[in-house]
Amino acid sequence: MAEKKIRAGASGKVAATKAAKSAKAKTLKKGSGTKVAPKSPKKKATFTLRAPEATEVFVAGSFNQWDPTVNPLERDEEGMWACTLLLEPGEHEYRFVVDTVWWDDPLNLVRRQTEFGCENCIIIV
Repeated sequence: MAEKKIRAGASGKVAATKAAKSAKAKTLKKGSGTKVAPKSPKKKATFTLRAPEATEVFVAGSFNQWDPTVNPLERDEEGMWACTLLLEPGEHEYRFVVDTVWWDDPLNLVRRQTEFGCENCIIIV
């Protein structure tokens, strides 16, 4: 009978150890994120446009699915518009939307011809 108790005690310790290891493994998988590859860090990109006569300015591009109303620029007292966005590293095409009219960035001469007969400006982050 004593022998059975020792075996039960030993197997109880083994079971407890296995349960603890299993719980630790589940915790690492769920909460630590150690098994997930890190995303590439986004970087700041600032867009500026001088348009003192404008009432609203937005930037649209490949980074926001070309939505002309998502990323507004803010105007300063001199008529300079600006906004800073966090973008994935790489090349992005964009244009400004000034009072609902699409504009090129006059300060950026790096362009790509589109199928619509215009050019998109290129920013490399």
